[in-house]
Amino acid sequence: MAGQMIVLPGVTAAAGAGAPRVNMNTPDTIAAKIGSLKHAVSARSLSLAAGGGVSGRCRATGQPLVPKGTSANTLALYEIAGRTAMGINGSGRAALALPAGSITPSFTTVSAININSADVAGNYSVNFLSGFDGADAYANLMLRYDGVATSNTAIADKLRASTSASSASAVPAARPAGDWVIVITDYNNQSRVMSIAVNQAVTFSTGVMAAALVPAAESYLEIGYHPDPSSLRASKVGDLYTFNDSLLRNELGKSQLVELVAALKTYYSIA
Repeated sequence: MAGQMIVLPGVTAAAGAGAPRVNMNTPDTIAAKIGSLKHAVSARSLSLAAGGGVSGRCRATGQPLVPKGTSANTLALYEIAGRTAMGINGSGRAALALPAGSITPSFTTVSAININSADVAGNYSVNFLSGFDGADAYANLMLRYDGVATSNTAIADKLRASTSASSASAVPAARPAGDWVIVITDYNNQSRVMSIAVNQAVTFSTGVMAAALVPAAESYLEIGYHPDPSSLRASKVGDLYTFNDSLLRNELGKSQLVELVAALKTYYSIA
């Protein structure tokens, strides 16, 4: 018989010595009610690992998160405007991977990110979420900030997402100011429509991808981009929720997404 989690506001349950702490906030409880929730990663639930780097588990499945790259020990925890964030200490080829199979044909990701002012001023690209196949080959541009000045100013200073590793097919959204930003990326594999929105879940920038997404069975999503020595650069990631379907596919999913984003904005003090 399936178990049931009951959350009592203001009540902390006792636990045995050494037992893991259940630390759920309002966005967590909202996400947990969405049937297509696949993975949940929170910087506040990560730990500093012996010898450097971070360790932790998916909060939805309990599966371990996997440090990637030759400099995984540069992954570190920070506090940004009162909230815990994961980033890179200096520079290094480092990322934190979700379990194998974490990329699905249709998906929604909701992430809290900090675009560091140094990265904006330096016109740097920051790879917040990246997709790889089972052989660690780069396959999907899941969420990127592109501040690189190019001849095509339409893609400069934008957040972008795509099912492909090619930036040419990416759908852009404007970068807002603020310590924290909530970004939604949604992909419907039946219509091949990629959607991206920032700090709200009503109006989306959209684009039609050239082909349907057929991820390999061992494909995985990671926070950062482990082949690159800059990866997250000075920017950070707080909470990440992934869903194995497009929440924009129906009205129920849309309303759940609106509720989740509103709760995250409150938690991260976004006006």
